[in-house]
Amino acid sequence: MKCPCGSNKEYAACCGLFHSGEAQAPTAEQLMRSRYAAFVKNDMTYLQETTDPQTLTSIDEEANREWAEHAQFKKLEILSAEEKGTKGIVEFKAHYALDGEDYIHHEISTFRKQAGQWFFKSGKIKEEKPEKAKS
Repeated sequence: MKCPCGSNKEYAACCGLFHSGEAQAPTAEQLMRSRYAAFVKNDMTYLQETTDPQTLTSIDEEANREWAEHAQFKKLEILSAEEKGTKGIVEFKAHYALDGEDYIHHEISTFRKQAGQWFFKSGKIKEEKPEKAKS
């Protein structure tokens, strides 16, 4: 099975390694991709484990779980990714459907590396809108 993160690799050789705990995401972008794949797989444990402990209490886990259970994820589009030391920024668009309507979730996420491991710190939604039909 292809990995939902869009890498074109097999899941077991891609985000599956991170979800199982066999490896840690080596970059902020790869952590972003693995977190997207965790939403697709509804793996809330992985999402919690890869969230910065300093911001974990600000995450609505129940809302995330409900969204992951009802959304049909279509694709992840990485717009940009950069790292400077222990800080990372990834801008992405997640395409999904909910209740029969297509949406695009456009976000800029920040990441922090601590003791060699990347963590999701926060996300700023740029836009969340229904996807317009292309004519």
